[in-house]
Amino acid sequence: MDNTDLSSANLSEILFKPKYDYLETSVISNSGCALPDLGDGFHLMGSHFRALWYRPLNRFSWAYLGANSLDIDEALSHIVMSDNERSRDQCYDTVKQYGPGNWIYEFCTIGQRRLNQARKCEEQGDLVHASHHYRMASRYFAIAAYPNLKGDDLAAQASLYGRRAYRKIFNDPVRYGHYAEQVFNVGGEKVTGYLHSVSNKEVQPCVVVVTSYGSTATDYYRLFSDYLRKEGIAIFAVDMPGLGSASKILLGAETSVVLEAAVEHLKKVPYIDSSAIGALGFHVSANAVARLAITRHDLFKALVLVSPALHNAFVNQDLLNSMSLAARSSLANRLNLDASTWNTIIPQLQILSLRKQGLVGRNNRVDTKTLTLMMPVDLKYNNDQDLIDQVFAHNKTLAFTKMRVSEFAPRIFTSASKFFTETLKG
Repeated sequence: MDNTDLSSANLSEILFKPKYDYLETSVISNSGCALPDLGDGFHLMGSHFRALWYRPLNRFSWAYLGANSLDIDEALSHIVMSDNERSRDQCYDTVKQYGPGNWIYEFCTIGQRRLNQARKCEEQGDLVHASHHYRMASRYFAIAAYPNLKGDDLAAQASLYGRRAYRKIFNDPVRYGHYAEQVFNVGGEKVTGYLHSVSNKEVQPCVVVVTSYGSTATDYYRLFSDYLRKEGIAIFAVDMPGLGSASKILLGAETSVVLEAAVEHLKKVPYIDSSAIGALGFHVSANAVARLAITRHDLFKALVLVSPALHNAFVNQDLLNSMSLAARSSLANRLNLDASTWNTIIPQLQILSLRKQGLVGRNNRVDTKTLTLMMPVDLKYNNDQDLIDQVFAHNKTLAFTKMRVSEFAPRIFTSASKFFTETLKG
């Protein structure tokens, strides 16, 4: 499979050889688990959860990050209209077999279409439009793979093709910047980080972006291309334990283990200024960023924490019970647990709390300049704000009380970019 060319004629059909024992995504880490009755609204991890869907639908974010709204609606309509058997009758996106109506199939089909367009552009020598279509293809494969559960073989294959398409975006380093996949060691396991730099010939600051469980490392192309690259700042996207290239690493109390290894690796990259390293984390991945900043005061010059989950999200039973099935299975999956035993999982999540670990308190102050962004959907979960202010002596909080869903990603990228420009280059 690894040697298959992206230009193959019909990836959406040949992507996966006929096989009938693939698990449908919603039953992975969810065996025998009923769908929680949560109504239609937002869940703990900040993704847009809707009734009748297993996966949250982040249409505005997907479009902002590079997908086409018409393509998205086409895939979703095919999923809704499918008469094929579903694992969960009450959820549209749980068609069992890989074929029409199956979430992974529908988004891979669109990804394949974009790959064909990219190939035609390459044949015509039009590298600009080829790069555009490769970027679109990588987006659809990434959406197909969500929520990127360990053990979801079809999603893993989609993710593989997405990363291959992503590499081909950077066909002109002068136009798009330099891209390199960097391999480093974490506890005996090889992990890949995705380094986007202005060039590989001049020293520059770098922001390490830690992907949370609702995203992938390819979600941050626009943060680099439209924002930080213009300011002469690189980004190094790395995964949380149990996700993507770090899928073999179990999520545990040391949420920052991959991040720490990634920062140490960057010290060896000649065109990265190791004295000007920033870090950006979302929700659970912000836990990893905060943890490493607390335990290693020497590593970072600036931090951005987006709706960080430091304590309350892991100990408040009401909040944990408000999580959608997709969010429950995603978190349980990284712990090698099954969401069907949610009541027994909740106590085990306390190990992720930085307060329970004794790392958060008034006697442990961090001088690193910090920006905390609170999105409206997360404001009712901001009980950790006092903890952040206790620990991070130079923290500034922006709490957006009123904002449309379509503004989330642009506001995060704009605010983070401005802050890193001021702190890493100031």
